[in-house]
Amino acid sequence: MTLTMQSHDTKIEAATEVLKQMIKAFSFYPANSLIIRWMRSGEVVLTQRADVDAFLEPGALDESEVALFVEPGKSYLAEQALIVVCMNEMDNRIQQGIAAMESALNNAEIALVEAFVIVGERMHSQECDENCDPHVTLFGSEFPTGSNDRAARAQACRSDNAQLIDPELFPHAPDEQVITEWRSAESEFARQLFIGDQGPISNLDCARLAVAMADLRVRDSILWDMAHEVFNLEHAAQLLTGLLPRLDTPRGAPVATSAAICWWLKGNGAIANMCIDRAFLDSPGYSLATMVRAALDYALPPTFWLEGVNALTREQCLAGIDPE
Repeated sequence: MTLTMQSHDTKIEAATEVLKQMIKAFSFYPANSLIIRWMRSGEVVLTQRADVDAFLEPGALDESEVALFVEPGKSYLAEQALIVVCMNEMDNRIQQGIAAMESALNNAEIALVEAFVIVGERMHSQECDENCDPHVTLFGSEFPTGSNDRAARAQACRSDNAQLIDPELFPHAPDEQVITEWRSAESEFARQLFIGDQGPISNLDCARLAVAMADLRVRDSILWDMAHEVFNLEHAAQLLTGLLPRLDTPRGAPVATSAAICWWLKGNGAIANMCIDRAFLDSPGYSLATMVRAALDYALPPTFWLEGVNALTREQCLAGIDPE
């Protein structure tokens, strides 16, 4: 085996590991997807997913249409991009699409690190030709292979009757006479729950957290904590997302939307959208979910949201006071 072949095989192995990481992060196999991993200074700043059909339609790709796929990377000041395309069947238009994407990246002064196309269990790189040995990628049962359809993905965040918390465990919010003290206590309780890392959360604490997050003042104080990374965002995102199947349908919107913001801050728009889907299932008019969905649809970076939060103190969030 030549050095060139070794280098090529090493790239394929590395690409397989990247795809495994994406599957784990998305919580589903991204079938028929175009995925762009945007990087700056060697760190991933955003993982973007789009349907392949949208990328290949119309047949003759217009330069301005392809440029739209690059806008999120420019918003995040990305320096490099890695493209991964997952398809059930090979479509020859994909090579034209990748070439057009590379041109758009060059115009934006973003380097294309590599482009990989996975068709079924076969992986192709830009270096592969008709004489290249098959590169088979077997991921095993540890990785989910569910649909990347938005409605199907929302099922992962829906209520699960087998897991639902007993309604009797949910406390009642107090009367207005003591609401200020209650908010302070519940905000501190939620903050400590996110700061701690003591394993599974009891149903009693989950019920208390859900009621607390349903109060806009408490919710906003916790979102302020997220914006200032008072606690580990990965831990908070996992905790909130894991809580959703345990909540009956009317209770999920505040928790789901807060989870979406956590994932958004982490650069994982795929799971953020899953959480927003759940929020809309529970409360179609939930205003914060509507704002986050719009930001995700337009590929706006979290700085769009952070600017507003940073104009407030935590005490103002908890008291519902506008900045001067």
